[in-house]
Amino acid sequence: MDATATDPDRAGRKQRRLRLILGFVLLPAVVGALAVGVAMGGQNTGIFDGDPPRWASNLGRVLLILGVIVEVAAVVWVVRTGRYRASRQSPLLALSWSRRRRLARQVRRGTPEADEDAAFLVETARQFVEQRWFVVLVAGLAMTSVGQAFLGFAPFFAMIGGLLLVIWAVLTVSVLRNARRGEAFLRDHPDLSGQ
Repeated sequence: MDATATDPDRAGRKQRRLRLILGFVLLPAVVGALAVGVAMGGQNTGIFDGDPPRWASNLGRVLLILGVIVEVAAVVWVVRTGRYRASRQSPLLALSWSRRRRLARQVRRGTPEADEDAAFLVETARQFVEQRWFVVLVAGLAMTSVGQAFLGFAPFFAMIGGLLLVIWAVLTVSVLRNARRGEAFLRDHPDLSGQ
């Protein structure tokens, strides 16, 4: 196994790189697009105009309705199973944001600090595992976004739909990766669970 693959600073570098991309590429692109829109003075450029063909309109409606159904079903399921209430009663909510981030970092890396409270680490890992349900909600949001893009059938709506789809994909990968890391943490540190 590569020695750099276990480097704890590597995850931090990846997060900083993602922040740089978001902060210095996407944000200026959005602001630039808004500036171009203002400079055009509301002139009709056609980027908002779309006359979807019948197949795109039908597909958009189906995806939109299916996405809303999936979202509502996910929320109802979370409330009925008690997952929502359990998350609201977590002892982690009493902690500061920076402390929760430090706990999450330790669980992701699988390296608990010696002076850290074991109960908080275990609770953080359990929350990572139990948050897999977000993937279903995100799938519904992604379907809704794509459905709206098909209904709009214009360059602007396609761009926004594509951007939202990328955001939902990144969020899904992040949730699933954190769930795997939470499971690995609980499996590798059974001594903390027993305390």
